[in-house]
Amino acid sequence: MNFPRELVEAVRKYQVVPFVGAGISMGVKRGTFPSWIQLLEGLAERMNDEGLPESAMAEVRQRIAQGDFLTAAELAFKELGAYRFNRFLRERLRVRQPPDADLSVIQALWELHPPVVLTPNYDDVLLWGRENAEAVSNDQEDELNLMDAEASPDTPRVWYLHGTIHRLATLVLAGADYKRLYGDSAQPSSYSQYTNALVRLREWIRAKPFLYMGFSFSDPYVLKQLEHVIGITKGRHVPSFALMKKGQIDRGALWPKYNIQLVEYEDHGPPLATFLRGLAQAAFGGSRPGVALSVMSFSTPPAPTEPAPVPRPTLEQEYTRILRNQHRLVLLAPEDGGARALARRVAAHYGDRVTWLAPPNVPDCTEAEYCRALAGEDPEASSVTSFDALVEHLRKKAARLGRDHLIVLRYEWGPFDHLTSLGRHLRRMMDEPSSVQFHFLIAGGERSAWLLHNMKSFSVFKDAPRREVPDLTVDEVRQFLDGAGFDGSRWAQSVHEATGGHLGLLKEVLSSDGTLENAAVTTRLARSPSLRGNLHECLRRDERNSYTGDRSCKAVLTKLLAGEHVEELEPLDNQVEYPEVRLYFTGLVRKDAAGKTVLRCKAVELAAREALARKDVRP
Repeated sequence: MNFPRELVEAVRKYQVVPFVGAGISMGVKRGTFPSWIQLLEGLAERMNDEGLPESAMAEVRQRIAQGDFLTAAELAFKELGAYRFNRFLRERLRVRQPPDADLSVIQALWELHPPVVLTPNYDDVLLWGRENAEAVSNDQEDELNLMDAEASPDTPRVWYLHGTIHRLATLVLAGADYKRLYGDSAQPSSYSQYTNALVRLREWIRAKPFLYMGFSFSDPYVLKQLEHVIGITKGRHVPSFALMKKGQIDRGALWPKYNIQLVEYEDHGPPLATFLRGLAQAAFGGSRPGVALSVMSFSTPPAPTEPAPVPRPTLEQEYTRILRNQHRLVLLAPEDGGARALARRVAAHYGDRVTWLAPPNVPDCTEAEYCRALAGEDPEASSVTSFDALVEHLRKKAARLGRDHLIVLRYEWGPFDHLTSLGRHLRRMMDEPSSVQFHFLIAGGERSAWLLHNMKSFSVFKDAPRREVPDLTVDEVRQFLDGAGFDGSRWAQSVHEATGGHLGLLKEVLSSDGTLENAAVTTRLARSPSLRGNLHECLRRDERNSYTGDRSCKAVLTKLLAGEHVEELEPLDNQVEYPEVRLYFTGLVRKDAAGKTVLRCKAVELAAREALARKDVRP
């Protein structure tokens, strides 16, 4: 067996954090625990048993069919009520250990001696394999705070990220529960008890290697936390690892976007247990007959080195000129579409006279927490507890460096109230007399577009000049391929067509296994968790925001798949009320040479057909 050296070292130093998904619980005995779909279908049946309206049951089944499991659970909860809903969960998930349960994988996991195991599961399976492990839930703030100090290989903790069946009030099951934990939108102050858990989760992802197992990487909320950390750390945080059965997922789907190395095993059940025991032996010594152990000499996947960003001198010069003449610029691009890459190249024109602002994406963070995060790791950051203090902090830093100073807002995260206040204070910096001339560059997407059109008050966003970052050309794709060690002249045309010139999709392609032929690249991208996740989240977000009928992304996708005309992007002026614009910022559509709105690439078409083919998918 081969094990990545960095994973072996993390296990040996008791640093690895196993992240155990539902697949592990379901494997202890067939039929003991339901899958997500089985659990939700059971809820629909319970609604029938209770004589609830057929229309309500049909709506729950609709959501299950379209893969919107969180909304299905939300609807079932509203119809059944808390008492009947919780009683059903107890019946299905509060299970005694069967005498013939196969705990080989659980026991092998504990042979890694992790101080903490993290799980989104609700059941007791992890405790069956280690009776002295202590369960901790998100609302136990004191226990979470003590976990780093008190958890050890001898006194381990199981952090129930989504709650435990023994404390039903802690369960994160329905859509509103997920928003409460992960901060999907602005939350009321009563949800602030979960802020500590979310901050700790992100810090652990940044600082500790996770070992994912029994996890399908289909949970959009968990994936967003991974993306958040990668954005803040620029991909330089500790790599994690995913144990997957051979052939389940492509390596390129995890490494470029989530910094997760794929480690494959032969099969579920005993082969996985053997794999885990082999990993423990590689870390702690000892031998087992019939198991040959070796440690890989690499700590990251043996993929081609990621090339430097492709120079786009014409764009860089144009954007720099606008900044020097008008002192601010908003760059708009689809998600992972290259706005931040261009911002870095523009910033290079200012040398060290640059400050990068990265707002925290934490629900209900205070003004002090928000401003301290913006101040970064500067020694004086602890004194920055307000927007006024932040302005003073930025002025002092710029004065030390002299001349013109560029401030780059790398993300649009955080509560809208704080982002609005930040916009006002940055505008004040730009307009007030100063020995240093400030320039402001905002690398944005959908949120920045909304602020540009809806900010009615004095703000750096209000009436700011803006530019849309164009997709990569065929020649730029060729340069990117050449820089990555591929034959750009041979493959540029096919890769450009397969990715639609989207930088994020291009990086994903180069990190995956397989040829660069158009059909092969399209097949891999159509299975991509990030592309499929963006598509499904776009549809679900429309529903949460009550965009229906012609105002929905589903209606636009349906027309495009049928070859029908939809609104052109340019006249819509980046107004996110239009579904075409929302699809653009998600990276799913683009503008062709004639100005028509078209699907980004064939992979998007395949993923959209699959998503919309589910029966009774609602607009």
